[in-house]
Amino acid sequence: MSFLRAPELPLEDPVAPDGSRGVHASPPTRPWRYLLWLATRRKGLAAAALLTSAVALGGLPLLPYFLTGAVDYGLRQGDWGALTAWSLALVAAGFVSAGAIVLSHRLTVWWRMDAAYRTLQLATRKVSRLGHELRRQVTTGEVVSIGATDIRRIADAIDGLSPLVGCTAGLIAVGVLLFNTSTALGLTIFIGVGLVGVITGPVLTRLQARQQTYRDRIGDITDRASDIVSGLRVLRGIGGEERFSASYRGDSQELRKAGYKVAAPRAWLNALGEGTPAILLGVVVWISGRLVAAGDITPGQMVAAFGYTGALLLPVHWLIGTTYRVIEGRIASGKVCNLLTVPEPVAAERPRPGPRTGADLHDPDSGLTVAAGGLLAIASSDSDHVSEIFDRLGGYDHTGARFGDVPVDRMERGELRRRVLVAEHDSYLFAGTVTQIIAGRDGADRVQKCVEAASAADVVDALPEGLDTEVDNQVRTLSGGQRQRLRLARALAADPEILLLHEPTSAVDSHTEARIVERIAAIRDGRATAVATTSPLWLGRADAVVFLREGKVVATGTHRELSEARPDYHALVTREEQ
Repeated sequence: MSFLRAPELPLEDPVAPDGSRGVHASPPTRPWRYLLWLATRRKGLAAAALLTSAVALGGLPLLPYFLTGAVDYGLRQGDWGALTAWSLALVAAGFVSAGAIVLSHRLTVWWRMDAAYRTLQLATRKVSRLGHELRRQVTTGEVVSIGATDIRRIADAIDGLSPLVGCTAGLIAVGVLLFNTSTALGLTIFIGVGLVGVITGPVLTRLQARQQTYRDRIGDITDRASDIVSGLRVLRGIGGEERFSASYRGDSQELRKAGYKVAAPRAWLNALGEGTPAILLGVVVWISGRLVAAGDITPGQMVAAFGYTGALLLPVHWLIGTTYRVIEGRIASGKVCNLLTVPEPVAAERPRPGPRTGADLHDPDSGLTVAAGGLLAIASSDSDHVSEIFDRLGGYDHTGARFGDVPVDRMERGELRRRVLVAEHDSYLFAGTVTQIIAGRDGADRVQKCVEAASAADVVDALPEGLDTEVDNQVRTLSGGQRQRLRLARALAADPEILLLHEPTSAVDSHTEARIVERIAAIRDGRATAVATTSPLWLGRADAVVFLREGKVVATGTHRELSEARPDYHALVTREEQ
């Protein structure tokens, strides 16, 4: 009876039917099939939730049946014993229905939790597998929207399946009971519900299309907001804040319009949900009144018919709301499926071990070689070209780069990441203590040395608890230069064999930069360090300088040699016009 227990979350394997370990097929990648797949992962739980819902909600319209006996056999005949028996039966049925509602709700909550966590774990696993490919293939807004809204909507859709079955059972029960009372009353219910279905179909189709547009707008505006927040300091520096704010306001107006378009069909659905039972109730009362007057049915049956129809108010209202939630869940499932189908980086079928320590790292596309041991500076007028080279050297792009005599593409990813680190100046800072941010959980012993090398001691000392201070994601309470020094300390703490630094001191002043240059040269002595920069402080301290044009190496030498031999290099590093 495992379905009577709450699921143990997180699941060991989100693809397995019961969350156990093992190798299983991937989830479906079509929205409706994905929803069905989620709903059937725990079949026992799903069956129990649907069955108890059918008893709970399907039994509610049956309660007026006991009124028929109480009126016809108790009140009309003056039989107090019959009246008592039918009344007690009504109370007992009410307790059974209430118990079934409680149990159904509990099982349904477990069911939706299971679906939500499976989706969350699948999405998280996909994001982690994509790694560096994520930004290239999925926008930030889409990822944020999946975590913030889509998973909840999928859970709501699964949650709605239970009352959907229960309400359907209630409608059928009412129709059957009214048919037993009078054919005219039964036909009234079935014809009325059929007409509602005919009217609702086109409205639901329109709602689904407009809800899809609305969801796309949410992803766009979330992506825009993420870009603005992450680049707010830069935008202010170049005077672009107002322009991007205006663009965001335009996007928000489009989102508002899309929301209004969703509201229209939803309002029609709500009107149908509220108005249909009232209309049916009026028709049933009128017909049953005439039947009583004609002597075709008893007053008790008329009371029961009124009760049966009145009990439709809740099921019909819930059916409309549930249908809307299922549509939202289908659209959210489509977004999750889009993420799950993004191609993952292809790992080497037979990875080779890397070369011995001390091997050179070479990129044939640009002609750049990072020699073992020493400080190499890379000067280029286009930082994007250097980023592309670093990505190839770090194995983030398909490449012909070689580490010693081993192709980078053929190396095992874990070994390559340990030995070659590409450190961007704006890489993400996760929440945690400062020690954890810099060196994780197992590197506290080298944190202080790396903080000193990155000239970040003043940053740490200014925090309330120093290295033990808890900070939020991206540490937005610090300035850009302070965060950049923490990132540099983190890169140094990783202590890779080859460290590729991209503009590591672009946000600090010249005095701080001078200290950082000397300290990194000392702490990285004997290991290869390549720095993409046009700062004379780095260039003058480097053992060798590589000059790039259009992503190709055009000259190599010391800073002084290149300054004397290459006017274009001299103009680049001194910011002069050529």
